Amino acid sequence: MSAASFPDFAPNNTPFKPLAAAADGSNFTYESLHHRVPHILTDVINDLYHAITSQTSEAAVAEGKSLISELSKLKHEMVTNKPLTPLPDDACGDISTWNTWLATYFASATWYSAPFLTWETYMYRRIAAIFRRSEYWAKYDFFAIKKEATFRASMVAVARLCSRVDRLTKECIADKGNETKMHLAFVEMLQASLWGNQTDLSMFPDLSSEKLEEMQARISSGENNSKIVSNDTDRIWAIVSKLTGGRIDIVLDNSGFELLQDVLLAHWLVAVGYAAKVVFHPKRIPWYVSDVTNADFHWLVDAAESPELIGDKGMSPEDEAALKSLGKTWKALLATGVWELKDELFWTGPYGYRYLPTEGRDVWENDLVKSDIVIFKGDLNYRKLIYDLEWPLDTPFVDAIGPIATDPRAPAIVALRTSKCDTITGVTAQRAEELFKIQKNWMYSGEYGVIQLSPGRWGSKQ
Repeated sequence: MSAASFPDFAPNNTPFKPLAAAADGSNFTYESLHHRVPHILTDVINDLYHAITSQTSEAAVAEGKSLISELSKLKHEMVTNKPLTPLPDDACGDISTWNTWLATYFASATWYSAPFLTWETYMYRRIAAIFRRSEYWAKYDFFAIKKEATFRASMVAVARLCSRVDRLTKECIADKGNETKMHLAFVEMLQASLWGNQTDLSMFPDLSSEKLEEMQARISSGENNSKIVSNDTDRIWAIVSKLTGGRIDIVLDNSGFELLQDVLLAHWLVAVGYAAKVVFHPKRIPWYVSDVTNADFHWLVDAAESPELIGDKGMSPEDEAALKSLGKTWKALLATGVWELKDELFWTGPYGYRYLPTEGRDVWENDLVKSDIVIFKGDLNYRKLIYDLEWPLDTPFVDAIGPIATDPRAPAIVALRTSKCDTITGVTAQRAEELFKIQKNWMYSGEYGVIQLSPGRWGSKQ
């Protein structure tokens, strides 16, 4: 097969069934809709309730209580299987796109009949609209406390990791002619970015600093390598190693520890000369609990430069110095435009990424085709790449992503994803059989990952 085997299709007329809640309640999608996601909504309501108690403005308190009523109504609609209703306009600029998409493709959809990706993204967009239409709470990030708390609690591990990467980067700069050293360093940095994706608060809301340290130890030791079920690392390196001052785009996923791993990867790529420009694509609105916003990105950089502001107890002097030095460097990279943030609305829109050349034309034409490599981080971005369908597991990744693979101008597309949903491609039948014997829920346990490549215009050069 080739990508041409799956030409563009309508969102409601797919070549394979989309993931949806099983009528008998037997699948992960049903569990998410029935238990996991309502719990997230409850957390948002509880967080807002506590935020209201600290308000001195009676108007802000009254409005906050009204928002709680709207959020409770949303939760009731979800658990009682009501229709997906049009979104109210919140002046963000994408509501017309959302409502046209709903009316055109999912006009009669209810929460339990709609595809997983449809109702889940709709829910997060509707939560954002509830807040954005308010006067006192429009800029309130209802996930911020949860996102920052885990990072604050793991600053010792953060500083230790930054110190290690700082040393590794300096060694690579000093010995850049050593291709083996560069290759091994790239593999470590790429895999650290992959496994950082395990820190997803929408899936693991009680992630502790101890678990983060355990995770980093497994990354450093290579213990996780056997859990990469589809691995194109060497093919990706073949492209990266040819770059001299190239452009890398990173479509971000989770804030906190995962974002740190992504920032460290970008730091290394620039410092050793493979990239002269890195464009990060965060979300413009709070999204999927822990997704990165512009504010989250700057918060992390500020925390690195001035860790004493959020708690630096327990760091060694060497680690703290390295962390502060990196934070200062990152601020300079942002200030000079070597690093850039672009939070296009497409990333929180309703369309899968195969529609980038049409529905996300501005992003595709003005940014992504100008890039050498675009790295898509995390589970949701992966699901949007392959459109959350029940693909045969051995379907080649490049086939599943469709038009963004076949455009002759396409950049290399890299997916770094720990699997937290039961859709995946590029896994051989034999490997899949082995995995199901080891762990029945391996596809959505968050314990297994993929590093996959669509070479794009680099295909003929590999």
